[in-house]
Amino acid sequence: MELRQLRSLCFIVKHGSLKEAAKRSFLTPAAVSLQIKGLEQELGVKIFELKGRKLTLTTQGEVFYYEASEKAKHPISDFSGKIFLAAPACLRYYYLPSFARFRATYPSIKLTIFARNYFDASAMVRSGEADLAMGLFPHPLVDLDEIPLIAPKLTLVLPRHSGRMTARELGLKELSRHRLVLLQPFTTTRTVIEGAFRKKNLSLRPEMEASTCMEVKRYVANAIGAGIVHDICLDPEDSSRFRTISLENIISHPRARLVYHPSKTLSPSEKKFIEFIRFAS
Repeated sequence: MELRQLRSLCFIVKHGSLKEAAKRSFLTPAAVSLQIKGLEQELGVKIFELKGRKLTLTTQGEVFYYEASEKAKHPISDFSGKIFLAAPACLRYYYLPSFARFRATYPSIKLTIFARNYFDASAMVRSGEADLAMGLFPHPLVDLDEIPLIAPKLTLVLPRHSGRMTARELGLKELSRHRLVLLQPFTTTRTVIEGAFRKKNLSLRPEMEASTCMEVKRYVANAIGAGIVHDICLDPEDSSRFRTISLENIISHPRARLVYHPSKTLSPSEKKFIEFIRFAS
């Protein structure tokens, strides 16, 4: 990522066209276009889309533009140190682009991420092994300070050419007839699913258990059953592989939260990291 690329990005956002950005950068429109394509390849996201005759930021582009603006306002030397974060698989997956952009924007801050379930993640904060922890905590953690993050919704994932059941027709009773692929026991997601079935006096017999939503999707792709995953773990290409039905109205799911010890004074680097994460939420 180079300063000239960020400058061209800002000109396009301000003026809405490659031609105008090129004039102000003293470059050709083709050169500006190559700079933006280089940025998109480096970040793995599409930054602009054409609406009418004007280039506008995509949702991911808005996130990056905010971060680039912050980078321009605050010298990188203002931020340094280490951040130790513990987080479960689904949140690591969802926030991975934000983690990558944070590291690229503030290379002087060493971000270390530990793969932990919600229980172990909060325990690491209590013991001081981690500065921050993310989790789908099933209950409020009264001894830790909390910041709300993304609110995942549960989604039923079916093979693409399965039956034509709709969300209106789907209830827990109908769901219990499916061969289900579920996340392993003692996860928050499994706990809320089991609780919803138990409340309706329905039995839950999973066909397979998996450790991550990615693994659940692989089972479904191989026609082993219907899976229940978080919507934040669905990729754009999944629409061509699966049918999905939201379970939001029949199984509620807790919001993700970021926690830290109340005795801890957040460093400028930790506050900046939290800004990045909250903006992506």
